[in-house]
Amino acid sequence: MKKTVIFIITGILLLSLFSGVFWYIGSREKKVVAEAPGVSDDEILIGSSSALGGYASFLGSQTVRGSLAYINEVNENGGVNGRKIRLIAYDDEYDPEKTVENTQKLIGEDGVFALFDYVGTPTSVRIIDIVDVAEVPLLGLFTGAETLRSPIRPYIFNVRDSYYSETEAAISYFVDELGFSKIAVFYQNDAFGQTVLTGTKLALTRRGLDPVASATYERGGMDISGAAKTIRESEAQAVVMVGTYSPLAKFVKISNNEGFKPYFHTVSFVGSEAFADELIQSQGINESEYEKIIVTQVVPSPFSKEFPSVREYIDLSKKYYPGDEPNYVALEGFVNAKVLVEALRIAGTELTRERFVDALESMHDFDIGVGTKLGYGERDHQGLDGVYYSRLSKNGVFETFELGGRSR
Repeated sequence: MKKTVIFIITGILLLSLFSGVFWYIGSREKKVVAEAPGVSDDEILIGSSSALGGYASFLGSQTVRGSLAYINEVNENGGVNGRKIRLIAYDDEYDPEKTVENTQKLIGEDGVFALFDYVGTPTSVRIIDIVDVAEVPLLGLFTGAETLRSPIRPYIFNVRDSYYSETEAAISYFVDELGFSKIAVFYQNDAFGQTVLTGTKLALTRRGLDPVASATYERGGMDISGAAKTIRESEAQAVVMVGTYSPLAKFVKISNNEGFKPYFHTVSFVGSEAFADELIQSQGINESEYEKIIVTQVVPSPFSKEFPSVREYIDLSKKYYPGDEPNYVALEGFVNAKVLVEALRIAGTELTRERFVDALESMHDFDIGVGTKLGYGERDHQGLDGVYYSRLSKNGVFETFELGGRSR
């Protein structure tokens, strides 16, 4: 009888012990979730700062709309691991000071889980230290700046390819394909312009060349006449331009009016659709010059239905933003959102920032649906590699074209 009583008491004690352990584990898991900023039982809070207003508003608004087209659809279908994504998007008007203010508010006041869809080099480079100190993930920047890629930052993840890749592609076209030797650079006088200028110089140096001329203009300004004269006098065969769509379109028009009609190139940041509108509607560029205006892209054509993600983007854009025409910028935002959602899915239900970072770094050879697979790693925080050529067509849009089988 005594042994039976002892056995029963021992069983009760062991049951209490295990119950306590299970309670601790369960409460610990709940605590992990509760301590993850911006994460609740039914929501994940993401924060963005971009040019929703001002002279670069097309870039910010379309990046965010492209992302929301996918996020809205994901939310309508139950979200990610039982949670819906809520995006807080603030306008910085492409002003670095406002970007800093917005970022501090998103992290300190709004308590977002991660930062997302930042637009621009001079804006994004200003928050690198904030991101490092706060240890908050930043994914999907609409910039190809090398400063955001090298050295690798533990919490910064780029989706698109770099400006160095874009300038290499442009110089390959002008020098290797067309046989030009006189290349000039017209650039915005800030971190963005300096990055593309450096990339262009590096690409030219690899071919034993230097820019025949370079000239600048101030970010947000339209006073480009002096720079246009400097570039024109160089008799360049091609001009690499860096900046936003309005001043670059004006630069092409002034050059053409003076009888200077080289090839013109700019990188993907310009926003091809807004650039085309400025060239045709505002500046009235002669149609005979269209094919000499080149934009390198980091996503495939938003008008092509060759790739599944482009088809999906076209359908969801029509559903959520029926007034918008397909464009490269929104497609890039759409791709950003697909990466965001996949990483959140991999991170699982017990979501933390560290698990999100680990999830991103675990994405190797992920088929994002654009013809090029995406991959990250501990020593690689750029997801996609690949540059596409496009030129202004008689249809008034930038259409992609093949170049010797080397690029799309």
